[in-house]
Amino acid sequence: MTKAISLKFRTPLIALLLPALLVLAAPPLRAQSIEFRPALELALKHSGVMLSASADRARALARYHAERYAYMPTVIFGSGLGYSVGQPIAIAGEAPSLYNLVHNQTIFNLATNERIKAAHSDSTAANIDYMDSTEQVILDTALLYIELDSTQQRLTTAREQKQSVDHALYIAQQRQQEGVGSLLDSKRAELDSARVDLRITELETNLDVLRERLGRAIGRPSATLATVSESIPAPPALPTADDVASVALANSNSVRVADEHLRAAKDRARAEHRMRYPSIDFAGQFAEFSTFNNYAQYYREFSPHNYSFGINLRVPILNLAQNARAAAADAEALHAEADAQTARDKVATDAVRAQHTIHQLEASAKVARLEYEVAQANIDAVQLQVQNGRANAHDQELARADVANRQLLLLQSQFEYIRAQLQLLRLTGELHGWALGNK
Repeated sequence: MTKAISLKFRTPLIALLLPALLVLAAPPLRAQSIEFRPALELALKHSGVMLSASADRARALARYHAERYAYMPTVIFGSGLGYSVGQPIAIAGEAPSLYNLVHNQTIFNLATNERIKAAHSDSTAANIDYMDSTEQVILDTALLYIELDSTQQRLTTAREQKQSVDHALYIAQQRQQEGVGSLLDSKRAELDSARVDLRITELETNLDVLRERLGRAIGRPSATLATVSESIPAPPALPTADDVASVALANSNSVRVADEHLRAAKDRARAEHRMRYPSIDFAGQFAEFSTFNNYAQYYREFSPHNYSFGINLRVPILNLAQNARAAAADAEALHAEADAQTARDKVATDAVRAQHTIHQLEASAKVARLEYEVAQANIDAVQLQVQNGRANAHDQELARADVANRQLLLLQSQFEYIRAQLQLLRLTGELHGWALGNK
């Protein structure tokens, strides 16, 4: 009876512990490291931005071909079967027929010529916009990868700092219990430990978010994703030109796209104006007439086989609606010109701002590096003071924690500096070559 009761209470306990035992027995997930450039290549393949840009490019090219094909013949086959009473008359503009064949081809049309130019400019703009989207995806993924790598290093440093502040807290509490330390020292050490805990929590959260974003960007599982620090290229060299705005304007894809849109808008405006010019088409039609539509009764020389062809000349004389459309197209061209100037101003301003930001961040990174080196040197000084009895182990641990804190600030400063460099390379058109090693 006792054994039965024991088994009765033991069974639920086993059921509760079994999932935990299975989790502990399961092999840990292995980290899947991916290098910098393969990550960028995968991002370009999986990016929805690139898919949209590719679709826009294909659409613009198809529209260009559609405009060019206006000078190619079009052939339409159809039938106009119908019953007629009395003299046969046209049905929907055509005489009743068993079947008919209609062809048409533009010979001379100045408006069509301008529309072809406009479509070509739109296609060129779509190609440039595709390259611009490529560079934007490269920039976003590169910054994401570098930030993830930097966050991993900062988290490792913060955990090392946690060991130092916890040891310092332990020493402070022991000194307080022994009567050689104060409550204030213990509280300060406890506060330092809590601050490091907060920093570690923030870094762990940021790390998970960055890993998830990078995993989705490259199409890889994010749970085990890891970066390879050695695969990141060396920091890019800054542009040597004094006038960085001119370099940016000469290489900016956004400026080139705006210029192509302006060119297309002007071509469309000219096309609307040239709708008032004469145009010439070559047209023809073959029709096989039936024998039950009374053609023989009303036409002396009836033939079931009929073909007509010739030149269709159109000379517009008065079309007020077309004049209004031309005026609207002129206004759109002015709008496109203003947009192009705005794009140039923005690129030039952003380039100058980025250059000055880099100089500021470079100075900030230098300060952070020197503070880190001073903190490292301070460890040796504190060690010497400990040997001379002028400092204790608590001071030594605080010095180590300060080194870790300075290292965290240095890593953050270095990342911000690299980010500013990449943004400037994006403006000057040199990002692709740095990131992927080719042009």
